[in-house]
Amino acid sequence: MKKITGLFLCTMIVAALLSCGGVSYKKTKGGMPYKVFSKGNGQPIDTGSLIKLNLRRLLNDSLLVDTYDKLSFYFPINQYKAPYDISEIWFDLKEGDSIVTIQLIDTFMRRDPGGVPPIFKKGDRLITHFKIEKIFKNDSASWADQQAQMEDLRKREVEEVGAYLKKKNINAIKTKSGAYVEILEPGAGIDIDSGITASTLYKGTSFSGKVFDSSYDSAFGHPGPTPFKIGMAGQPGGLTKGFDEAMMELKKGSKARFYIPSMLAYGPQPPSPDIKQFEHLIFEVQIVDAKPTVADKAQLPASGHGPGDGHQH
Repeated sequence: MKKITGLFLCTMIVAALLSCGGVSYKKTKGGMPYKVFSKGNGQPIDTGSLIKLNLRRLLNDSLLVDTYDKLSFYFPINQYKAPYDISEIWFDLKEGDSIVTIQLIDTFMRRDPGGVPPIFKKGDRLITHFKIEKIFKNDSASWADQQAQMEDLRKREVEEVGAYLKKKNINAIKTKSGAYVEILEPGAGIDIDSGITASTLYKGTSFSGKVFDSSYDSAFGHPGPTPFKIGMAGQPGGLTKGFDEAMMELKKGSKARFYIPSMLAYGPQPPSPDIKQFEHLIFEVQIVDAKPTVADKAQLPASGHGPGDGHQH
């Protein structure tokens, strides 16, 4: 069962009270009901402020989005105010404030009938709990805070995956950033290292076992070995950091299983609807061939993989 935090419980209580009229609330000019729970002494939001914001959003009683304990939103505030939206009240808020908003899907349907995603139905409502965590006056302070939060989450995820492996009695090597490699067959060929292109058979799954990509299955559109350029993590045509580091623990002929924390894979921006946000991933890999990387050519590899195609594991 998912742990219910104090803020989540607060959201549920406030939502229940609002539904029965037990809490007084205001409405924006655009008609959106909201309630501010103020800390009182934080610095106010102003034009040009950079804010750090967490939110938890419910569609009726179902959780849609929750940034608490993951990655906050960071963005600048400008003068633009969208009707029926929290941006209508930015300049009434301060650092430390919590806000609950209610948005009726019927209102969106009346105002823009064709613009409402099919997930939403007539009679639905969105209940959102916002928290203004921090206000920054410059980009460098905001960026430093983002980097620190990302590093903290990476460390926590590495510990989570490590605990999973320990519980399953899986013996795995940990890379410098925190991906884990279970060697199934060591291989006897050249080392996979930066500057090598490794022709690889692989299957990617979630920790629950859902397959999201495979070079063994033609249904995924690229059967056969895929050439992966090693040592180019984060660059066009390169791999994710976790996969790249894991590959460098292998040799030609190796078979292995990778366990990759989400922040070393796709984190909040998975390339496929089959991968959830912040989902840890497992890859079964076999190194079929390995040779020095040749300078890029204009055409894509024979497998069809290339920058931006969603297969940069």
